Amino acid sequence: MDKNEMVGFACYFAGQPSKTVKKYTQKLNSKNYKWISKKLRSENNAEKYMSVITLEKLTELEKYELTQTELNLIAEIKKSTELVSVCSGCTYFQKVELKDMFTDEMMTMASNWLNYNFKTDR
Repeated sequence: MDKNEMVGFACYFAGQPSKTVKKYTQKLNSKNYKWISKKLRSENNAEKYMSVITLEKLTELEKYELTQTELNLIAEIKKSTELVSVCSGCTYFQKVELKDMFTDEMMTMASNWLNYNFKTDR
């Protein structure tokens, strides 16, 4: 497991977000949407995933308008078989294909993070 390329919203005993999730929380709070968009091309698959879910939520809330290039990159990421590390709690550590990160089951924790950071009930 690569801790620098890990998506986790409540990992380890203390239920802490992974480094990537913390970084995205900071960028979101500072409204640094350009940085988030640039990470759609990242070599880090956790950053690709976080960029997709963040930009899609921003678009849904009409706070951001996706360009055609961004839409194309998002479509590629959602079909990607590249692996991303995932953690939850003390014992759940796994590598998952990017395309499988967008299933309802996997999106549950992401939705909680998005709703908390956007202060929405959706």
